[in-house]
Amino acid sequence: MPSIQVTVHHKLTEHEAMSRIKNLVTQLKHEHGDKVSNIEEEWHARNGKFSFTFHGLGLSATVSLHPGTVEIHGKLPLAVSLFKGKIKEVIRAKANELLDGHKTTDH
Repeated sequence: MPSIQVTVHHKLTEHEAMSRIKNLVTQLKHEHGDKVSNIEEEWHARNGKFSFTFHGLGLSATVSLHPGTVEIHGKLPLAVSLFKGKIKEVIRAKANELLDGHKTTDH
C-alpha cells in the first residue's frame, strides 16, 4: 500500500493544535457524511490514528503532534496511487488551512 507523509509547521499552542485536529473528524462527518463511513479515531497523548472509508476506499493515517509541527503519515489504496501527488497537495492545503496557513514540507 503506497504511503504519504506531510509535515505541517504551525505557531499554535499544543492544546489548540490538538483541538483543531480533533474537530476535523467531526467536521468530516458533518460535511461528507454521505460519502464517508466506518470512521474510527483513537488518541494516545499526542498521537492519533484515523481510518475511514471514502467512496468505498479504505484510508488510514496517523497524526503526531510536536511543538511547532504536525506530522501526517497516510496509507493509500493501490487504486488511487496514481493520484498520490494530488492527494498530498490536498492534505497539505487542508492542513495549512486548519493550522493557520503556515509552511509545510513533505518527505
